[in-house]
Amino acid sequence: MFDVFLEHLKKILKSRFVPICIIYTVLFFLLIHGLFQIQIVDKDTLASSEDAIDERTREIKSTRGNFYDRNGKLLAYNELCYSVTIEDNGSLTTSQEKNTMIATLIGILEKYDCKPATEFYIAMDENGQFYFTAEGSTLLRFRKDAYSTENLSEEQQNSTAEEIFRFLRYDTGVDSPKFNISEEYTDEEALEIMSVRFALYVNRYRYMKDYMPITVASDVSDQVVVAIKESSADLPGVEVVEETRRVYNYSEYFAHILGYTGLISQETLAETMEAGDDFYSSTDQIGKTGLEKEFESYLRGEKGHKTVKVNNRQQVVEESEFVEATAGNDVYLTIDADLQEACYKLLERRIAGILLDKIHPGTSEGTKGERAGGILIPIYEVYFALIDNNVIDVTQFNNKKASSLEKSIYNRYLDKQKSVLSNIRQKMGLNSTAAGNELSNSMQEYLSHIYELLLEQGVLIQDKIDEEDSKYIQYTKDKLSLSAFLQHALANTWIDLSVLEIDDSYYSTDELYGMLLDYIEELLKKDSRFTKMIYSDMVYSYELSGKEVCLLLYEQGVLKKDKDTIAKLESGAMSPYSFIINKIKKLEITPDQLALDPCSGAIVVNDVNTGQVLAMVTYPSYDNNKMANTIDSEYYTYLVNNNSKPFLNRATQTQLAPGSTYKMLTSAAALEEGVAQEGTRVKDQVVFNKIPMPPKCWISPSSHGTIDITTALEVSCNYFFYEMGWQMSQKSGVYNSDVGLRKLRKYAKLFGLDSTTGVEIGEAEPKISTQDSIRSAIGQGNNAYTPVQLCRYVSTVANSGTCYDMTLIDSIRDLNGNVIMKKEPVVSSEADFSPTTWRLIHNGMWKVCNGSRSSVSGLFKSLLDGGVAVAGKTGTAQQNTFHPDHAQFVSYAPYDNPEIAVQVTIPNGYSSTNAAELVSYVYQYYYKVGDTKKLINGDATKPKSSARSD
Repeated sequence: MFDVFLEHLKKILKSRFVPICIIYTVLFFLLIHGLFQIQIVDKDTLASSEDAIDERTREIKSTRGNFYDRNGKLLAYNELCYSVTIEDNGSLTTSQEKNTMIATLIGILEKYDCKPATEFYIAMDENGQFYFTAEGSTLLRFRKDAYSTENLSEEQQNSTAEEIFRFLRYDTGVDSPKFNISEEYTDEEALEIMSVRFALYVNRYRYMKDYMPITVASDVSDQVVVAIKESSADLPGVEVVEETRRVYNYSEYFAHILGYTGLISQETLAETMEAGDDFYSSTDQIGKTGLEKEFESYLRGEKGHKTVKVNNRQQVVEESEFVEATAGNDVYLTIDADLQEACYKLLERRIAGILLDKIHPGTSEGTKGERAGGILIPIYEVYFALIDNNVIDVTQFNNKKASSLEKSIYNRYLDKQKSVLSNIRQKMGLNSTAAGNELSNSMQEYLSHIYELLLEQGVLIQDKIDEEDSKYIQYTKDKLSLSAFLQHALANTWIDLSVLEIDDSYYSTDELYGMLLDYIEELLKKDSRFTKMIYSDMVYSYELSGKEVCLLLYEQGVLKKDKDTIAKLESGAMSPYSFIINKIKKLEITPDQLALDPCSGAIVVNDVNTGQVLAMVTYPSYDNNKMANTIDSEYYTYLVNNNSKPFLNRATQTQLAPGSTYKMLTSAAALEEGVAQEGTRVKDQVVFNKIPMPPKCWISPSSHGTIDITTALEVSCNYFFYEMGWQMSQKSGVYNSDVGLRKLRKYAKLFGLDSTTGVEIGEAEPKISTQDSIRSAIGQGNNAYTPVQLCRYVSTVANSGTCYDMTLIDSIRDLNGNVIMKKEPVVSSEADFSPTTWRLIHNGMWKVCNGSRSSVSGLFKSLLDGGVAVAGKTGTAQQNTFHPDHAQFVSYAPYDNPEIAVQVTIPNGYSSTNAAELVSYVYQYYYKVGDTKKLINGDATKPKSSARSD
């Protein structure tokens, strides 16, 4: 038995299975020992090293406060959205890895039409040329960040956009960011990668925060969210986070008041940190303009935070120290949203109506150059305006998807361009002497544009031009050809030859001039303004017909497709003129799209007893939803290039001469200074010949006769107020303009015209006239005030002398509705005039709206019949003889117990009668006189009155 056992044992030991078993047994025991060591012996140590790889504090963003109107209507609020952030968490160590990852991320975003929103101030045009998108201090900050220094060398200060791009892309020096973006990427792709790399780099370089994330894209779609999560393994450091985006109701009506929010700029972030404010990070939204900016500290709330432990796979393994965020405060405005909307619609209708009254079916410009009020607008100017203001996009004409009509027009354009360039070359030939009136009007415009373009491009060096040079003087007086001047400029080294890319060979002036002509031709081919000039020629020479312009509005989606109308246009059953007139009347083509005179305006409505602003309207406006959060770049470009300047707040920034609206101030000065009394009468002799270059009364050659101060206000007699200015300017019986100006300034201060009004958004400083007391007495000279300043002035008149600061803010309340700030009325100054002075001024203003001799009283009859008596004053200010006059009207109501003041300004609005009619509509709406729905929602209508006004 034992022998058998030994025999079996020998067989087993000789088997190949034995060593395998021994090996596996040893390995098994080693594994068991290792697990025991890890899980039992070293458990605490290893757990600590695994879970405490990195401890980070992550912020919890606060919710921004809302905006409400005076009646509690919601104007601005927050909506949940998703944003894409990225942080340099150290998982990618080489530039190649980072660039590949960012390129992958950008590819995902662009697949779903989402562009990266990082801030980078270099862009590339369609010709592949780099340019800066910032200037001033912003560009200086960008240069310092790019070169990683606070002390730029002269070379760095003057570096071009392309030089900085190349430096950031390729440089591997000690102090460079070392992006090292390889040649496998095009310049356009490299620029997108660079914008993200630069934002991450700035976080580390300037703020010394390696793991502070940056926002790459905001308010992304669900498709983007899914795509990024699916690709998370290829996108280390990239996260989709929940945030809020700002949403604006009534956006078009409130854009200039509320402004908009946006991602904080690196420049602003640096400024806040330097000021000791560490609230913001690079992913924060901040108020950029308007009340969003001015009340940022109230709106932003307080952030919370939490501390997290992150393992080596960047996973959160533990959370601690959670502090909840506090929502921002809500801001309640003094504005009535319904009134604001109504005023905007009324203003747009009024401006469109003025255009309808002035457009005529022809190419000539009527009486242009004579009296500004008689300027007419030829329909061909309207056709071209649609192209000039980019409503019709000529850059689409040569796209692959261009229609047959667009392609046909583009081919004609190329033929025209070739012809124009040939003619320019001929007129600028070496021996060309044609100058001034020897050239056609269009050629004069082309050559003038070339001169301006050369200055703009720095080819013609402004600082080197000797303005005392005889040939320069001859050229500026149209007595020397552009050809002769440029050859003279070459000989005098006024031309930057580096743009000609010449070698070291010797070239004569003639040869250099030939090279300059070649350069000019290539420059013009790329110049958008030159392109527009050619299309203008095509429109006026009938090479581009009005019918084609109208059809383009449908083909490019400016107007909604209408088969019947298109068929009528194509067949000739409807004329292009009738089509355009109808579309303007229906406001399907708006004044801001045309950007002709007039195309803008402002209405301000104020509580005369508190200074609260009830409406402050600017036309044209824009949709601030497309500017908030992430800017819609295409829309932004359209706004920036819009000739009607929709970003400009007309109510607070447009400064114009007050014209005859100033005459109440002059009346007060004359009465209070004793140069006029209640019974004072002056005969209107039309021409005021007591001073050199005598001014005339606006009614010339007629006369207002012998009138007193109330009638002078009613008929707005210039001569009467010239006389008042003359009398106030006497010193020892001798006329002294400065004496009169000092007295006018004294009363301007009492009416609040020496300072900004107090509204909580940016406002231009008022300008009290410093020249010519006679003309200053009728609101000319160099007086210049904004609509809000004139509204405060007439409010002070209405309440007999109390000048309140104006305000847009009623109160600020916390999340629970508790009032934390209530805006109380603030008196800026008091005009303590005699009761007689106020009675005469008020009576004169009542006559303007209701008197028998007033040119506008008929416009206010329905209000008077409805029990609302209005007092007001017209004001027409002439810009020059080539543009229509500016139209203004100031007013208050009810006359016996003033509640509100209404001020209207229509730049280039032809006549103050147009402004007066609009004011009457505002009162009709406010006091519910007549059919208010029809009033604000109807078509544009021509002015009722064509009466001539001051």
